[in-house]
Amino acid sequence: MDEKQAKQIAEQTLAAIGGTENIQSAFHCVTRLRFILKDDSKVDLEKIKHIPGTLGFQKSGDQYQVIIGPAVGTVFEQLHIDEENQRATVTSEETSSSKKKITPRSVGSSILDALVGSITPALPAIICAGMIKMFLMLLGPSLFGLLSDKSGTYQVLNFVGDAGFYFLPVILGYTSAKKFKANPILGILMGSVLISPAFVESVTNGTALSVYGLPITPVNYASTVIPIILIVWVMSYVERFFDKYVPSSFKMIFMPVLTVLVMIPLAFVALGPLGSILGNYISAFLLWTHQVFGPFGIGLIAAVFALLIVTGMHHAINMAVLVTLTANGYDEVVFVAVAPVVISIAAAALAFALKAKQPTNRSLGLSSFVLQTIGGVAEPTLYGVMIPYVKPFVAQAIGAFCGALYMGFMHVKAYALTGSNIFILAGFIHEDSANLTNAIIGCGIAFVVTFVLVWVLGFKEKEQEIFE
Repeated sequence: MDEKQAKQIAEQTLAAIGGTENIQSAFHCVTRLRFILKDDSKVDLEKIKHIPGTLGFQKSGDQYQVIIGPAVGTVFEQLHIDEENQRATVTSEETSSSKKKITPRSVGSSILDALVGSITPALPAIICAGMIKMFLMLLGPSLFGLLSDKSGTYQVLNFVGDAGFYFLPVILGYTSAKKFKANPILGILMGSVLISPAFVESVTNGTALSVYGLPITPVNYASTVIPIILIVWVMSYVERFFDKYVPSSFKMIFMPVLTVLVMIPLAFVALGPLGSILGNYISAFLLWTHQVFGPFGIGLIAAVFALLIVTGMHHAINMAVLVTLTANGYDEVVFVAVAPVVISIAAAALAFALKAKQPTNRSLGLSSFVLQTIGGVAEPTLYGVMIPYVKPFVAQAIGAFCGALYMGFMHVKAYALTGSNIFILAGFIHEDSANLTNAIIGCGIAFVVTFVLVWVLGFKEKEQEIFE
């Protein structure tokens, strides 16, 4: 997508949602522009649903999502959203949260938005670290033996792979501060404090610590996700409080100091341990799901996962996988279900392309297949093939279920979060070569079943106006 087209999409999107002054927060994930707006009545739904160059529109809770595809970053830049103006708006007494009625749904939507907005910008670093660890596993002495674990290259790359996970509190300290309109540097500082060598050593040695006379719960926060997000969320309110009452001439010195002095006991005594407990519960819940339902639980997750993508809820699943991976070193439930989903979506696109008779639909299917397989972008297949024709959606759900069920019975485990394209299989590389073999077989089952079902069930062709 060139800059001119991106600018046109950005301008029409802003016009449809009520302009920049109606934006409470905005960010983007891999394929979607995501907005939380102040006044829903200013949104022109018909206009936003039919913006030329977009792949569709989805509303999830209070979040408006405009589906762009791989060029979403280019479009987002053309929005020219002034972050300082957003911060000033958020610190104002007249925020949208004071106008909107608080309901369980709105609370859940806000929590999801906070998690997605904090974790999604960090995914490139997480995926990069995971891929490097997988390459080392593949090339190292445990598999092909092309790299010695004593070599400098192996050791340095291993540092990089470990750093992407160990320093998650620092990375998320920055991204969550951006999300909550707090000072990103203070977010980095709070993340660094959680994994400072002296504190980690004290926790390891069982040394009793306290702050302001309050006992500190000994928790190792390296590679954790939820604690720092909770801490920065609370910090954003503390920072706004001091921003309101500290005189302007003293803000540069006293605002950061006072904010950190307040946050340290909150972080170490309350929020950090609470976040650690929540993370453990999420991990335990996924393991419980597996224990109760076994492979069928994994299959059911795979069968409905495409629907989660449509609603934008799949990013919450990414968070759960990340928590489980960092807590246990592997995931045997959700990511095991996601892998056959990725492959079955690609199969639906390819079968559609080969089965279609109209050139427009063939082109749509092939481009969607390439975008899913190489780019990891599912929306073109979902909105161009699966949703309009329904039968491919059913075929994909059945194919994903079959593949995930096999992987569940074979006790396949994922060891890294490695993306949503064909390279997702790299996350199953391990010293036990059977793990990767069974992952490939499971994904192969998902591909074949989906492809055959789309071909057999067929579909009534129609032109795809949304992509013109």
